[in-house]
Amino acid sequence: MKGINMVTKIYDTPSIWQIHVELPQNPLRALNSYVICTPEANLVIDTGFNCPECSRDLWAGINELKLDMSKTALFITHLHSDHIGLVQDFVNHGCKIYMGEIDYNYLTESFEGNYWKYMEDLFHREGMPPEVINKQATENQARKLAPEQMFPAELVNDQTVIRLGKSELICLHTPGHTPGHIVLYMPEEKILFSGDHILFDITPNISIWKDIPSSLADYLNSLERIRELPVRLTLPGHRAYRTNIYERIDELIAHHHERLEEILQVVAKEPGLNADQIASKISWSARGKSWAEFPPHQKWFAMGETLAHLYYLQQIGKVERQEDEDKLICYRPEGADL
Repeated sequence: MKGINMVTKIYDTPSIWQIHVELPQNPLRALNSYVICTPEANLVIDTGFNCPECSRDLWAGINELKLDMSKTALFITHLHSDHIGLVQDFVNHGCKIYMGEIDYNYLTESFEGNYWKYMEDLFHREGMPPEVINKQATENQARKLAPEQMFPAELVNDQTVIRLGKSELICLHTPGHTPGHIVLYMPEEKILFSGDHILFDITPNISIWKDIPSSLADYLNSLERIRELPVRLTLPGHRAYRTNIYERIDELIAHHHERLEEILQVVAKEPGLNADQIASKISWSARGKSWAEFPPHQKWFAMGETLAHLYYLQQIGKVERQEDEDKLICYRPEGADL
């Protein structure tokens, strides 16, 4: 892309590079794919969508770095398509693929066809209109630009160590953005590859997940865990990075507590609303668009975020979740009569 350095050196020893991967027609704009190069082996972190634009940028960067693919592995921070879409390219090159076991199992379920149906049924019961659900199914890039098939992977978990030449990378499980999100930490260099767990210019989407009681509680706990690490440099999956990760952790925690309070006020003012109605009444950073102007895929993400906060409020005893005879769901303050 004109005016953007597609490959930028981030760190000298080991050699760490950032590849700018355009995400077409996506508010995230681009993915930061990272490459750690050592004389013994290389590691690519995340790929971009399964689409021509992402393939062009990623492979232009890899070719510019003259990577020997026989000595290169791929690490996937989490299951979202903008991080995993081009995984098959690496499989075809015979590269080892590292991925967190929890997210790998969720991805497997989505390929078997059960997961999206489960979520669509749940969102319908939570108030999302069928026409929005049906339209987002065809427009959502998470579905359209995903890998076309499952792939073999070396599954990692919390505290798994990956050795790359003389460098050591520790896998840390940071659930919240996805149930099995993994960040990579280099203890000697004090470098954190944060994936979408910690972003600096935007707030990571925290949605709901099957069999996860409270993804927001998981996320807040994961932020506190990262706070305990000595980190000099944080390399996020999107946008720019800053040196002070601890200030950003405070900002993210404050953001979610403000959102919880905002939702609680809506529920208290109008008890009996469903989640879709509640989502339409809270503030979103959407370039001045009203809720009615949101594209279906943006409503899907906003709905997931609203539900994550409602489930958290239910977990701490602030709101009640009530089903009618048709299993349609609404919310009210704890102890309030509808």
